[in-house]
Amino acid sequence: MKLLYCIPTLETSGGTERIVVEKINYLIDNGYEIIIITTEGKSRKSFFNLNAKATVIPLNINFNEVLNEILPLKLLKTKSKLRLYKQQLKQLIDRESIDIVISTGAKELEFLGKLDISAKKVCELHFSKNFRKQAYISRSANIFWNLIGELRTRELINQTKNLDKLVVLTKEDESEWKESNENITQIYNFSAFESEEVSNLNTKTVIAVGRLAEQKGFDLLIDAWSLVVAENNDWILRILGTGHLENQLKEQAKRLGIFDSIVFEGQTDFVAEKILQSAIFALSSRYEGFPLVLLESITCGVPIVSFDCKTGPSEIITANDCGILVQDGNIHEFAKSLIKVMNDEELRKKMGEKAKEKSRFFSKKFIMNQWTALFDELMKVKK
Repeated sequence: MKLLYCIPTLETSGGTERIVVEKINYLIDNGYEIIIITTEGKSRKSFFNLNAKATVIPLNINFNEVLNEILPLKLLKTKSKLRLYKQQLKQLIDRESIDIVISTGAKELEFLGKLDISAKKVCELHFSKNFRKQAYISRSANIFWNLIGELRTRELINQTKNLDKLVVLTKEDESEWKESNENITQIYNFSAFESEEVSNLNTKTVIAVGRLAEQKGFDLLIDAWSLVVAENNDWILRILGTGHLENQLKEQAKRLGIFDSIVFEGQTDFVAEKILQSAIFALSSRYEGFPLVLLESITCGVPIVSFDCKTGPSEIITANDCGILVQDGNIHEFAKSLIKVMNDEELRKKMGEKAKEKSRFFSKKFIMNQWTALFDELMKVKK
């Protein structure tokens, strides 16, 4: 079976890039032929270790080049780039006799549903249905941007209706999407690594991982941490990641007088090792798709304190079994929950055991069997 994956770039270290590379490596090891096209940049390199049998074709269209143009010029140039992308994508699919083309929810969604090709069309959506709206209002929560967000959600619905399958990450996503689409399948992400080792949960360390951007809510976490330090000043918060808010977050920590209790570690290739050295995982996101970092946390047997944001955390943490779900955005409750897990070693160990037990349902083999079954189903319909 010959698959084509569409993704903006493989060079960055995001969760989407990571999970897509892991899927592709698994599929190649199981006899699939894989081609990957990227739209941003000329490089064939991948940040994550990609199987050498994968063929990477950079189209060098670069939609990001026009992001800072004035609106009329941005729209005009984007439209021109979309025409070029549509033409090149169709030619490649026809030339390579692709069986299934898989979008990761980027610019190809503008036209993929109506593209005249024999290949089956799939989108694996790594964000919730309203992610475009959430992105707008996380920067400025006013009526105008709320309206723009609603229009962008409607646009996404229309773009996905003509696909053969829209694969969403969570049961909550599935329920919401079935209100507008009939082509929905739900498949969870898997943990990007496997580990028999678990944390001893004795280090006085809380860890958080993600881009230093509005979505991830590290400003909320730092506010909560200032309340934690007032009671537990011998614990350390380690933040792994880079992003445009780094200096702002550091200044926030200094202003609150807690900079010495926070370690900004930047980007690392050793996320698993860092989680294994931690006693609690903190997720402070304003919204998510299905956070891989929580799967990595439970794989390492580390309990979680997380905002009950849309979407994902509530489908990993149920009845506060492997962690504590906190009312979305409630900083004081977040701090209280961290302190509770810090101060109760027995609770921490119990949650860690439950986390490790639960992780088997998110193993790579368990999840990828669902993907290969979906591909087989699509090929039967094609024949």
